[in-house]
Amino acid sequence: MSRTARARLHRPRQRVFVFDSEALSKAVQGDREMAALIKTAPRLDIPIVTSALTTLEAWDPREASRQALWNWTLSRIRVVHTDDQVIAMARDMLKTAGLHGHKYAIDAILAAVAGQEAAQGAEATVFTSDTDDMNQLLAGHSVRVEKV
Repeated sequence: MSRTARARLHRPRQRVFVFDSEALSKAVQGDREMAALIKTAPRLDIPIVTSALTTLEAWDPREASRQALWNWTLSRIRVVHTDDQVIAMARDMLKTAGLHGHKYAIDAILAAVAGQEAAQGAEATVFTSDTDDMNQLLAGHSVRVEKV
């Protein structure tokens, strides 16, 4: 086996952080842990992603004074739009977990985003306040779930 082939086999997987609405909200509210992740991740070449629907869930129009921080936070996060592939994967995850309805819809979309990242070879970690539902949705997928 060539040196290049061996290097590919031993190359560490790309890490990616996936933020749910609580992780986004905490970042905008100045939570030190979330702010540190957002500041440190780019230096470590770790992208942060979320779903477009998650940004809508996290946005609070009553916090107009934090609009600049909201814009700064989103400028450092790749927002994944909901397409047919994401929807299909989310439906499969809901079916497998035995869940349905609006209570789980946005979580399922975010889980599908994380699942897609993992399917592309990334070491994905979801930062969420709802570890129980997220673990159910991600059962069978190589995605870590961390409590925020």
